[in-house]
Amino acid sequence: MPAAVSKKELASLLSLLTDEALPIDSVAALFQRTFAKSDHFRVANALCLLVQDRAIGMAQRFFALYILFDLYRSEAPGTNPFLPVFIEEMNKDLEPCERNFVLHLLCYPPKGLAKKSPKELIAEHDDSIPPPEPDVAALEKDFLEKIG
Repeated sequence: MPAAVSKKELASLLSLLTDEALPIDSVAALFQRTFAKSDHFRVANALCLLVQDRAIGMAQRFFALYILFDLYRSEAPGTNPFLPVFIEEMNKDLEPCERNFVLHLLCYPPKGLAKKSPKELIAEHDDSIPPPEPDVAALEKDFLEKIG
């Protein structure tokens, strides 16, 4: 099990998530510059806890979930070690705009999605547009094969 983050690392992490007007991809890039590559997984685990425990607000969860996605974006979706977090979030009773965001991350988001801020995504959400539906069974199969 990875070591816990220090108070200083947690403070740095939380400070990255504060400005909900920043584009999501800018915050993800800042995460990668703030923390050494060797610390990404450990710090990302802290992000998971913040998301799962609802210790951060919805806008901050957008940043956190995108960071978890972005760290493994170049790999097949089913191989992201944080896939269970996305699936768990997808199955929670979320605000429609947050659920839509999670579903987009599971299906690979449209190009412009990460260029927007959480504030914009929340304001622009349209319930009349159906969200994508990921093939969760295939994702879970890929994930289990990877860890198996």
